[in-house]
Parts: sequence; structure tokens; C-alpha cells
Amino acid sequence: MKKIGEYYSETVLSLPKKERELREFEHISEEFKIERDLFGWQLYSGKKKYIECCSEEEARYLLVFFDAGLREIFVPKDDDYLKSILPELERLKKRTDEIIDDYLNGVLSRNIRKQVRHAVYMEITTQET
Repeated sequence: MKKIGEYYSETVLSLPKKERELREFEHISEEFKIERDLFGWQLYSGKKKYIECCSEEEARYLLVFFDAGLREIFVPKDDDYLKSILPELERLKKRTDEIIDDYLNGVLSRNIRKQVRHAVYMEITTQET
């Protein structure tokens, strides 16, 4: 199985700099929510903090990485390209979550589960980026 960091490096970091933009989000929480309003899409972290997104796909893309604990990530500027890489990215994230949950099944401490999950995601996302 390909790591999220590998896939990100191959599909996004390999793009020329003018075809991607850096998105940052200082407030990372355990709960994220994507909502649409009159002006577009927002990715909420907690109840009040949010980041504006150009599309639902961009919000879903950012959700994958922010949920993994990253605070900044490059986003492809081309919406069609973003739509084409998103399904595989979400599949990798879902499979990674399943593997982590399988290994942490016997760990009862919520704090330890959170720490291990964060450590694993830092290893598999930043190692290749």
C-alpha cells in the first residue's frame, strides 16, 4: 500500500510551483466539518474556526491532511486535477485509519491512542514530503 506522503509527493509536490498553493490552518481540532453557505465552502475545525475553500473537493482534500494533524499543505490550483486525485487520497486515508485502529484496538487510553495516531501520521505524511 502506498503511503499518503508518497502519493502527495507524486501528485502534488511534483507540480510546478505556479500550479499549487500553500494552505495553512493554525487551529487543528479532533472534529472537522464541511459546510456550504451563500459564499462557498468552509472547513470547520471545532465550532468557530474555519478555512474558506473554493470547492467541496478542496475542503475534502484539506480535511484528509488536517485530520492527520498537518497544519500546512499544498493544494493543486486546477480543480479538475484535484478531483482526479481526491478519490485515491481519501481511499489511502481510510485504509490508513483502519490499520491504525486495528493496532490500537486493545489500547483503552484515549490520550495514548491520540498520541500514537498522531505519531504514525507524522511519519507517513512528512517523511516523503
